[in-house]
Amino acid sequence: MLPSQELLEKISKKIKNIPNHCKESKRNIHHCLFLLGYKSGLRVSEAISFDLANKTRQGLYQGKKERLVYIPKKVIRELKKRN
Repeated sequence: MLPSQELLEKISKKIKNIPNHCKESKRNIHHCLFLLGYKSGLRVSEAISFDLANKTRQGLYQGKKERLVYIPKKVIRELKKRN
């Protein structure tokens, strides 16, 4: 059974509110990885190695294994803001 939209939004809020004792900068990385996996359907390994520079002419992003993925503009803005 797939999780509901409400549950995923709660998870997103919890990730944003977790106190991070090591470094606060890690929170941005974790949130961006969550967005790439949740909104774009990337696998964990693809989200970790994701690069905004790999954009094709059609507006898709290419990973290492020739898989083209659509990344919503909202996610791209968030990634650029947090980098």
